[in-house]
Amino acid sequence: MKKIVLAAAALAMAATASTFAAGKAKLKVWESDGAEKNFIQKAIKDYKKINKGVTITYEPVQSTDARAKIELDGPAGVGADVFVTPHDHIGALVAGGHVLPVDDADAYMADFLPMAKTGATYDGVVYGYPLGAETYGLFYNKDLCPNPPKTWDEVIAFAKKFNNKAEGKYALVWPAADGYYGYMFMDSFGAPLFGPNGNDRKQHNLNSANAIKGLTYFQNLRKQILDIPAADVSGDFCNAQFVEGKSAMIITGPWKINDFKKSGVNFGIATLPAFPGTDHPANSFSGVRLAFVSSYSEFPEEAKDFAKFITSKEMLEKRFEITDQIPPRKDIDTNKEYSNGIKAQLVYAKPMPTIPQLGTYWSAMGSAYSGIWDGDDVKTDLNAAAAAMEAAK
Repeated sequence: MKKIVLAAAALAMAATASTFAAGKAKLKVWESDGAEKNFIQKAIKDYKKINKGVTITYEPVQSTDARAKIELDGPAGVGADVFVTPHDHIGALVAGGHVLPVDDADAYMADFLPMAKTGATYDGVVYGYPLGAETYGLFYNKDLCPNPPKTWDEVIAFAKKFNNKAEGKYALVWPAADGYYGYMFMDSFGAPLFGPNGNDRKQHNLNSANAIKGLTYFQNLRKQILDIPAADVSGDFCNAQFVEGKSAMIITGPWKINDFKKSGVNFGIATLPAFPGTDHPANSFSGVRLAFVSSYSEFPEEAKDFAKFITSKEMLEKRFEITDQIPPRKDIDTNKEYSNGIKAQLVYAKPMPTIPQLGTYWSAMGSAYSGIWDGDDVKTDLNAAAAAMEAAK
């Protein structure tokens, strides 16, 4: 397989290889640590065998931190040439002039899924190179919960038997104050962020009647299934609970599959439980993990070439093997147990909006989710979040 991958890539890039050989370009790549690091280091080695005139170094930068880091490091001349971040950052990256558009975008995007093209595009222009499609689902320990609950009422019933606060046991965990996960309590109750198409800041719906209804339900879950202050329900806490068998279920995404497999937990992935009054799994946020080429790169052509290389069919097949994260291409077979669970939830997922005002959602609603979980008046906190959104530029 290794020889086939390199041969295919070599044929595709024979022309550029000779061009770059004399240039001695130096590229810096940012990507998350963990399984993503393993893939990108593999990709760098393979690429350098084809383009010997390009030197590439890897630096571990969490994908969610890359946008803020490039905004500072890019103008200072110490940023990455290629970096990876979720698609919801595209609006701010483009508005700030931090990224370059994709060349020959129509031809490049031909084999990608529609959601990948949507996530990689801003204001009609393609800027991102899609690496993975993701959303969160219900991960469950098969030894503790053989049949995952299909409704939140079933979660509550399971918690009555499983929970033991003295022993630190909780049926289901997730980062309660994180707006990424909290969004399911908005959209599932009829309060889509920025309207039905996710692009109208005036339709933020943060303090709509449906949002108040959804966040009231959210607040009432604390005593029933996870009676822990919001500040203590961190991602690390939730992951440890699941790995240690102190929680039978966790809501998280495909980025944790690799870690959970290594931990030895006998787990499966199902769609999110349905809320009362609905007949389908809860709506989640979906995202596309994108590589971007920095507008500050001294070697933009080489950086673009590397970005296309790591998102080629052959390399995304390898990435799928290494990370278990779904490649957003139409020409790759993703029929695996864990990826099938994520794909089932993707049917009920809404793409994260890409307009710059999404940043205000994360900050304002992060505070609201935290305060509401800890007992604040729901309407008061949502009104404050709405005011912050309406005051934002």
